[in-house]
Amino acid sequence: MPDSFSRRKFVVATAATAAGVALSACSGPTPGSSLGLPLDAGSAEGDARKTYDVIVIGAGPAGIGAARTVLSYGKSVLLLEAQDRPGGRAITDNTTFREIGVDLGAQFFGKVVAGNVLFTVAQARKLPVKDFITLPTHFYLGTKTAPLKDVASFVSTTGAMLGAILAEGALIAGPSQDFPASQISNAFRNDAYYQNAVGVDVSTTTGAEPPASSALDLYNFTQGTPSPFTTPGETYFIKSGMGNFIQSLANGLPVRLNTLVRRISRSPSGVTIDTNAGTFHGKAAIITVSTGVLRARSIEFKPALPTETQEAFDALPLGVVCKAFLGFKRDIFPSFKSMTAVTQLSKQPAITYFAKFWGTNVVEFLADADLAVKIEGMSRSGQIDYLLRRLEENVPGASDAFDGRISISNWSRNVFTHGSYSYAKVGMSEARETLRKSVANQLFFAGEATAQSSSITQLQGAYIAGIGAATGALAAIGVKVLRKNG
Repeated sequence: MPDSFSRRKFVVATAATAAGVALSACSGPTPGSSLGLPLDAGSAEGDARKTYDVIVIGAGPAGIGAARTVLSYGKSVLLLEAQDRPGGRAITDNTTFREIGVDLGAQFFGKVVAGNVLFTVAQARKLPVKDFITLPTHFYLGTKTAPLKDVASFVSTTGAMLGAILAEGALIAGPSQDFPASQISNAFRNDAYYQNAVGVDVSTTTGAEPPASSALDLYNFTQGTPSPFTTPGETYFIKSGMGNFIQSLANGLPVRLNTLVRRISRSPSGVTIDTNAGTFHGKAAIITVSTGVLRARSIEFKPALPTETQEAFDALPLGVVCKAFLGFKRDIFPSFKSMTAVTQLSKQPAITYFAKFWGTNVVEFLADADLAVKIEGMSRSGQIDYLLRRLEENVPGASDAFDGRISISNWSRNVFTHGSYSYAKVGMSEARETLRKSVANQLFFAGEATAQSSSITQLQGAYIAGIGAATGALAAIGVKVLRKNG
């Protein structure tokens, strides 16, 4: 039996329904000055002889938000990134398909109704976006359009499951009363399309069998947010690619790429960062790498971090979503007039896909949890064969139109992330709050794992967490800030 409730599968499987499953959000205001910084500010070179006010480790959304905030207060900052690009788990492949860039990681602006500062920037730049609610929707049952009774069955299951999450989660008084999220989802195991609404637990790259995920964490993530894929104006795609957009926010920042942090030392005089490219000094440091990297102890801390901080790393593993894109020589969905969200109604773990991705002959596939890990672990030919076989279940003859192009994620094996989204183990959801606390007023952690409850796994949540960590770090070195927490 599955021993965790997969948020991502639940969101994706319900994306096309009117059930209103709400598992995606961002919250909290953001100082506008941090996004008003000119993009040509800063330098790409870091001076090892200089002591920076703040050193930020990791150039994903949290690191970018942190660095921009520090600069907006007129203080010096250095942004260190182990990969050859900024963006973190937001990455757009711009080369595989000449028609369109494709996002292998973060893809949506969420919680737009309540206000999403990143979406506001995209709008100000007049970047083409598409409201998810405007996408046509199609349900397949085998090669045929699913009958209304089957769609109704699926909608009923997902709606009832959401209600159970909200009702049972509200009764959990605290971590001591937490229980595996699967206890909620398993009540629906005999429903016809259970597998469309719930995934199974995700193995991490440590090879250890992960414990069950937290019902309290799932409840916190779910409650208090509008339905992301059924509320007009709530969730948006961006045509130019989310990875491209997030990377653009790093333009002009003092980023050092290909700089792998090996050790972070702290002393009364500040922090010292040892990397493959030299040693850098700061008054404070903000660590925005994933909890997967921190759990792997890829960075040494001297002196050792407090036990509760280390335990927080272990309490917050990363799950995996696999995103794959295949190109076709012709239109294999002639009856669809535009990009269409497709749900396969099935008794097995299902793949959701977007036909005619942004009006092209490219199809995007999404899989979660164990299925995601399974697909990412296949050979390239095995991945192609598997995805085409699953597509053939709905569209016979699709394989003949495949043009050989594939772009696919590899989050389960990515040593820079060790996964793609955060979840909490049972009884350990408060680890997020633990990571929001500074260590000796010198080290600050930020990222989607430290975001407020409804913002975890979200770009805006990570960005705002970076701003909060930056204001905390600035306050710690004596800067008068507008607010201490983001």
